[in-house]
Formats: sequence, structure tokens, C-alpha cells
Amino acid sequence: MGLAARGEDSPINAHSSAHPVRLAGQDLGDHRHVCALVDRPEEAYDLLTPLIVDGFASGDRAVHIVDPAAVEDHLARLRDSGIDVSATTASRQLEVATWTDSYLRGGHFDRNRQYAFVREKLREGRQLGYGLTRLIASLDWAADDPAVASDLVAYEARVDDLLRRLPDVVVCTYDLNRHSSRVIADVLGAHPVAVVGGILRINRAPVRATARDRLLEAAARLFSQAGIQASGVDAIIDAAGVAKATFYRHFPSKDDLVVAWLRDPRTRWFDRVRAQAEGSHAEPTEKLLLFFEGVAEWLESEGFRGCAYLNTAVEISDADHPARRIVRDYLDEIQAWLHDVLDDGGYREADMLAKELHALVAGAISLAVARRTSAFAISAREAAARLLANSPHEAKP
Repeated sequence: MGLAARGEDSPINAHSSAHPVRLAGQDLGDHRHVCALVDRPEEAYDLLTPLIVDGFASGDRAVHIVDPAAVEDHLARLRDSGIDVSATTASRQLEVATWTDSYLRGGHFDRNRQYAFVREKLREGRQLGYGLTRLIASLDWAADDPAVASDLVAYEARVDDLLRRLPDVVVCTYDLNRHSSRVIADVLGAHPVAVVGGILRINRAPVRATARDRLLEAAARLFSQAGIQASGVDAIIDAAGVAKATFYRHFPSKDDLVVAWLRDPRTRWFDRVRAQAEGSHAEPTEKLLLFFEGVAEWLESEGFRGCAYLNTAVEISDADHPARRIVRDYLDEIQAWLHDVLDDGGYREADMLAKELHALVAGAISLAVARRTSAFAISAREAAARLLANSPHEAKP
């Protein structure tokens, strides 16, 4: 499985090259993440069937995630709408998955794992040659577990961020009779577009981030553009649009902000790339190669800003600075994961190989930032493949 390396001038957002997608009688335009609120299954199919049929007619790929108990009914409805289910499944234009294949894989919802699943399905479509993928998913599994609500909203927000850079369309359906009004309000805020009562509505009032989040977002932006040392507290406060007292209420000092930024899940790129590799269910060797592909995708998606932890290690030389320990622990975490995957693959020199692969990753990231191309991550993947092929190992039972 390969990944084409993009250069600095390659567009990540391909909306302009995609053909129009219509839902509820309207063109979605550049909006690619839709929350569809329905009050019965029949309403869902009335709404979605034209979208599905048009997708096949347009040569798009379809990925549908449904209740395991509803698979046969779903396939029957597709056939009734004129879709050749057998042929489109065989060609991989159609894939029907269940909640247990995706959201509830492993018996519970893991937002990082599910994000990796969705991203992989969208990438798969491009690898198969489809211009875009129309992914439709029922989220009614979440109605049975109110405790996942906050993770679900965070997951939806992350998918929304991903779709801003892709031509694909994701429609998330929620049964109004099964979810609480609070959950519905929260998920609406994570989608730029909603279909309510069969009418397409643009969400013009997104949920405003908290002051703490705005400070972290401003810090992330300024730290990546100018560096930690050059980004003063006043500049961060101005960029976040908060009062100075608000800053100090959340962060007693700039050092505290730096620490919080490094601990923020949005800064931890490794979590996302690891989840993508692990979500593939590949063998250990392939999982490691997928990890390098994930690094290339992450670098592209964030505009080659690089690794916050490597950048911090270069900027902050004071061994007693609290950020140094977080950087060290983070890098150790990456190397430990590489070691564990190598060990699972039966590699006899897992300690040494983990260090070598980690060096390839770090070097690829640094060169990608300097040259603004993911080509170095792809080259590192090929180097890793050769290194692994020449290393003694035996598959574990």
C-alpha cells in the first residue's frame, strides 16, 4: 500500500475538483460533514436514498455503517432502489459495515480508533480510484451509552476538521427519539450543516470554544509560526481574544501554558498516527510501514508544521524546564510503541530496531518541514521496509 508524496504546491482541499453533491434537494457546496436528524427509519431512507443513488450514478464510492441487526434490511432497500449490491460490493464501490466493525470494535467506543477507521475508509476510496467517498453512518449505538457523549462530540469535531481538507462527504444520522436533547445540541455544534425536518440548514452559529481552548489554539498557532520563545503572553492573549486576567486564571505562567499545550490531545500527533496504524488490523511489519504513511499524511494535513515536541526540545535548552520532561516522555512513548510492535513481530533485535526506526521518523519529519514535502516520510518508509526485511525475526504464534 503506497502513498503518493505531495509537494508544497499540491492542494489538500479538493472540494473544487469534486462534482456537486445534493442532499434534501440542495447542493452541499463545500460543506462535507452533515448531521441528519430523523424521527424514524423511514424518514432516514427517504432522505438518504437519493443521495446514495446519485452517488452510484456519479461513480462515487459508498461506505455505509449500520446497526448489525439492520444489515439485511439495508441491503434490500439498496436493491429496491436499483443498486446492484453484488456487483458494487465485488468492485468495492460499496462497503457496508456494522457498528461492531467500526464504532464499537473491541466492545467499546474509542474516538481515536474510530477516527482512524473513517480516515482509512476515505483514503481507501482514493486509492481505488474514486473521486470521492460518500460515507453514511448511523450513530444510534451511542443512545445506549450516555457516558460516551463527550467523546462522541470530540470525535465528530475531529472528523469535521478532516473533511475541511477532503472532497469526501460524511453524513451522520441521529434518531431524535433515541438521543437526549443535550446530545443532539452538542453534535449539531460539531457539524457545519444539518438536515432537520427534511430541510438542509447551514449552522451559522458554531459552538464557541472555551477561553482555555482559545488560548491553547492561539498558542499552537503562534508557537508553530514564530516559536515558543518569540511568542509572548500578550501576543497569545490578543490572538485568543481574552482578557489578561483570563489567561492567568487558566495558566499562572507561560511555562504552564507550554506544558498544557504539549499535553493537549490536539498536539499529540502520535496518538492519531498510531491509531490509524493499529486500526488497520495489519501484521506487525505492515503496521510499522502504515505508521510511516500516517506520518506523511499528518505532515501534509497540518501544513508541514512539524513535531511540537522536537521543536520544543530544540528551543528550550534548560534541563529543569517542565516541558523537557514531557518531551522526553513523549519521545520515549513513541520508541516504546515501536519496540512493542517489533517484539510482536518476532524481531530479535527489537531494542536496536526501535531506535533506528525512531531515528528515521524524526529525520523524515525534520526534512519534511525544511522542504515542505512528505517525500521524505515516504523515503523513510522504504528505508524501514528494507531494514525490516534484512532483520532476523520469526513470526509469533
